[in-house]
Amino acid sequence: MKQHHSIFPPAASLACALILMLAACTSDALDELPPAGTDPDARPLTITVSDGGMYATGQTRAQERGYSTVFTEGDRIGLYVVKDGTLEVKNLCLTLQGGKWTLPAGTSQLFYSPDKSYHAYYPYRKDGDLNGKVLPGDEDFFKLVVEAWSVKDNQSTYAQYTASDLMTARGMYNNHTLSFAMEHRMSLLILQVPATKYTYTEKIDSREISKSYYRYTAVISENLYWQENPCTARLLVNTTDPILFVRGPYKYYYNGTKETFNFDYSQLNLQPGKYTVHTLDDSKVTEEFRSLKAGDYYMQDGSILPGDEDVKPFRDELRKSCLGVVFWVGEIEGKHWTQTGTLAGDRLLMRDHPECVHGMVVAMRDTPQREKWATGKGTTEHIYQWAQKSFNEFTSGEQADWEEILSSDIYFGYCSSRLMPLYGSRHSDTTFPALDAIATYAATYPAPAGSSGWFLPGRHELATLFFGGPDSYAKESSTYYYKNLQMLNKIKPQIDKASGDELTGAYWSSKEFKEIVWYVDLNIPDYGVKPKTDTYKVRAVLAF
Repeated sequence: MKQHHSIFPPAASLACALILMLAACTSDALDELPPAGTDPDARPLTITVSDGGMYATGQTRAQERGYSTVFTEGDRIGLYVVKDGTLEVKNLCLTLQGGKWTLPAGTSQLFYSPDKSYHAYYPYRKDGDLNGKVLPGDEDFFKLVVEAWSVKDNQSTYAQYTASDLMTARGMYNNHTLSFAMEHRMSLLILQVPATKYTYTEKIDSREISKSYYRYTAVISENLYWQENPCTARLLVNTTDPILFVRGPYKYYYNGTKETFNFDYSQLNLQPGKYTVHTLDDSKVTEEFRSLKAGDYYMQDGSILPGDEDVKPFRDELRKSCLGVVFWVGEIEGKHWTQTGTLAGDRLLMRDHPECVHGMVVAMRDTPQREKWATGKGTTEHIYQWAQKSFNEFTSGEQADWEEILSSDIYFGYCSSRLMPLYGSRHSDTTFPALDAIATYAATYPAPAGSSGWFLPGRHELATLFFGGPDSYAKESSTYYYKNLQMLNKIKPQIDKASGDELTGAYWSSKEFKEIVWYVDLNIPDYGVKPKTDTYKVRAVLAF
């Protein structure tokens, strides 16, 4: 589930309705098809689930709503059906899969009956958490559920935060559509803190482009709040709990100093289903000029800790909250992933993540072990050439991806990495262990919103990370001559300060040539190609 709001940054949108067919309900629990002649228009229900967000405390006008929710893949809601004060369906789990709300396998369909009521809640919890707490005869079906709902003690991750966000709704029927307009039942505390916004300009494709980013603020490893962005943190509170609510202090950095605040939650006027904004030190935002630089630290919330200043006050946070180090900023040797010319830039990356124009980041750690690049038929076939031959066999979505890849410089990693699972979907004997290792790493060290997510670096990213530039590293007279390891010598000390894994040994790229793949060996140093069946290190990168 993704949440959007209207305070900082600007709201993406109100939650859009997801109109989906319910399939697969148990025949003994749900409505059977009405007898012939009772409803000539009888057909399975269409389900819509939406969220209009929360009102600000003290506001009632619809235009004041913010912090709305958009449901995403894997989200689950629970469904109840009541007839004559009796539960006919209890806590039936609907999961958003492949763009559809689906029910357990082996079941029939859901049809509407006017003498029944339909109730849903989010996020889904097991039966034991709700048994005896729903009220079939009460106007507020979930009243006891709300009173007993336990928010997470630690909401510092997005998953922990959303697991606390109880929403409920009664279904409204119209023309074969059952709509659930979810209402938030917890109270939301919004903390806004002072921040520094850095602005600068870059020349890309001969155009001057203004850019900005935020300085690292949150002491993420110590806070129990979800840090939405460098200026804003969120905490969900159950105001029906009679026990004094104590959540501990909130800590952040400002102008190099750690600030600590304790809250008396009883004085904050928190109200169910509404959000309350509390500002610390007037939550001012100071704008300063500073260019993004290679060696800067990329933090868990997507902000930047400048790497060219004294980071000793942040040493503990670097070890706990730093995701990686910036290694590519701006246009280098006429190349940048945002370029739009023919076979220039990573067009797929820009389509999927148009906001990722600032820099490239290398992960703090290698994946756990050395990996083969491919197995099966994928070890001997040129994947790009296979895609060219198979163009007419792609689905519409795959074709759209392929057209962006065709327009891209295939030496970039995001677009070239996308071809590997496409090939694997057509060849059951083929796996890509190096790419799979990136996915495993991403599950342990999730990339923040506003980034591309972790991917296997292409030749351009790997060469720039180690040598300083994507192209001229073979020329002995070049600034980026590979034996000088120009960029590596800048990045290694930064990684060491943050207690990351040293960049050493041989690493895979995503750039393949039939049986071989481009790689870099830092110990020699050297670069070249090796068989796909060899085993080498894997290091993830991302754009932001």
